[in-house]
Amino acid sequence: MTHSLHRRGSIEDLRQDFVLLVIPPRDENSQESEETQEKMRQVWEVFSHYEKDLVSFGNGLSLLPMEVLKRNKARTIAHAVFKDREILKSCVKELRDRQFGISVVISGLYEEVNKICSELGFSPHTVEHSLNVHGKTERLPSENVLEITTMCGHHTVSPYLVMHLVERIDKGKTTYEKAAKELSRMCTCGIFNAHRAENILRRLTSKA
Repeated sequence: MTHSLHRRGSIEDLRQDFVLLVIPPRDENSQESEETQEKMRQVWEVFSHYEKDLVSFGNGLSLLPMEVLKRNKARTIAHAVFKDREILKSCVKELRDRQFGISVVISGLYEEVNKICSELGFSPHTVEHSLNVHGKTERLPSENVLEITTMCGHHTVSPYLVMHLVERIDKGKTTYEKAAKELSRMCTCGIFNAHRAENILRRLTSKA
């Protein structure tokens, strides 16, 4: 299971939203071994090649990929968010070619992810699907708000903050871009897609 599995939205929107997770072995000895740490350092080196094209990235730290390397923080799970399919494909190819022997998870539209794997000459090891939300769904926020909040898998982006920022945009007190960045800061693991959030905020405001 991955915390990036429950993103919602239209097919067109989700074509600009791919999450890449690189996950080292979970047992303590493997995760802290020098070999694993060196492999994760090299994973972040790969991410750094695409730094200018990433929408977001993280490992619980607000650092650019090159900063992660400089500060020797490349030890745990690594996240990167792409809005461009071809750039994601290039990154996946580089990770595949380097043969790190570490689990790589891609979250996105199944058809697109499967096609990328096929184009690179391999098949996914495992496919997971979200079964949606069940129960008193009438208590959920609107679909547009959920499209924003579900981009944080740990649900640290509050729907109340979304609506507060929509109100501030309507009053001319902030911009779409600044509001999207503020929402992005709430997601400490770095899988929030601020590019998508900006477009969704435009649908939510009366200025759109």
